[in-house]
Amino acid sequence: MIGWLRHGGLALLWVAAASAVAATPTVAPLAPQAPTVEQERSRIERERAAEMGRQQAVESACYQRFAVNDCLAEARVKHREVLSDLKRQEVQLNDRERRLRAGEQLRRIEEKVSSPERDIDLLNRQQQAQRTEQDRQLNAEKKAVDSVNQTQERAGRRQEQQRRLEQAQKEDAERAQKAQAAADERKRYDEKLRDAAQHRQQLQQDIKNRSGARAAPLPDPAGAPASKP
Repeated sequence: MIGWLRHGGLALLWVAAASAVAATPTVAPLAPQAPTVEQERSRIERERAAEMGRQQAVESACYQRFAVNDCLAEARVKHREVLSDLKRQEVQLNDRERRLRAGEQLRRIEEKVSSPERDIDLLNRQQQAQRTEQDRQLNAEKKAVDSVNQTQERAGRRQEQQRRLEQAQKEDAERAQKAQAAADERKRYDEKLRDAAQHRQQLQQDIKNRSGARAAPLPDPAGAPASKP
């Protein structure tokens, strides 16, 4: 009788725990189409989360009963069974996923082997992509060479302009130097002419002075009139 009460009470606790977690999403009925691996994995995770919630509710209810240890032990046995079944389903699901991946990989290999036209088309696309890349590189190299040539041409033109400017400045300086030398030479020539003229005037004046001194009569020393011849 006591055992029946214990098992019956535990069943009632499970019913109460299920009601307490009624908000937990329930498993949807199977659709005509088999669920995918992702859907099955999500279902297992939902059931595991629901089981964890029910177990917590059952253990909380066990602590309110007289035979706490017996209640907890039986609840935990049931809990382990549920988790073990979910784990088994998860292992089967992983094995199914591996088989699906292996089949998909084999299918891709078979399609590649049985479709030479696809390989030829892929090869043509790769060759076209290589030619496009080569053309792009050639255009980039040509632009780089053209840019270098243009830079060198501009530098050459600037150097030529600078050379012409320096040559013009040099010629202007030489003309100015020659003009200054000519002006200095003219000045010295004019000074020589002026000195020569002054010297000539001075000589003429000296000659005139000497000639006038010889032509004048000498004064009479005694003051007597000069004798007649």
